Amino acid sequence: MGSCLDVGAGTGLLTFELAPSFEQVTAFDVSAGMLEVLQAKADRSGVGVTTTLGPLEQLPKFDMIFSLLAFHHIPDADGMASRLLEHLKPGGRLLVCDLLATPNVRRFHKPHEIVGEHYEHDGFAKSAVQSWFSDCDDFDWVEMPLRKDLAEGWRGAGFAEAEEFHLFVASATLKA
Repeated sequence: MGSCLDVGAGTGLLTFELAPSFEQVTAFDVSAGMLEVLQAKADRSGVGVTTTLGPLEQLPKFDMIFSLLAFHHIPDADGMASRLLEHLKPGGRLLVCDLLATPNVRRFHKPHEIVGEHYEHDGFAKSAVQSWFSDCDDFDWVEMPLRKDLAEGWRGAGFAEAEEFHLFVASATLKA
């Protein structure tokens, strides 16, 4: 099935899952080090993946654009969603999976990591995410739990070993 872009690809967790389903997979990240690791994995496994640092404006249009747990690291998430929609082919689909804004979402990160330095958002409200897709058709929203071990500093502060966080998966099709 056509082409896809993995936004915030990191070391390729999602990229390698997407590769068998698409003719062309492009992994986009702002970290050259992460993309080097991804490319080395791709070379070892024989998976054909293109890696890029961007800029986004120089990338082509894609049939599908995915982002897994990257949007909470993006300062202007609204603007990024808008720019990604511009990189969809007519009838293409954008899918974003990230953290839902919940009372405990702060503990998803390490205790010393703070908003504005290590990440940008403590999750997103459904209404904010829906606004990213306002010019699209077929909006879909799913919420799901994610159980994650907490970083050492949280456990030492009286929190449990692991905690349940909530992810959302939001997607929609670009109007043709």
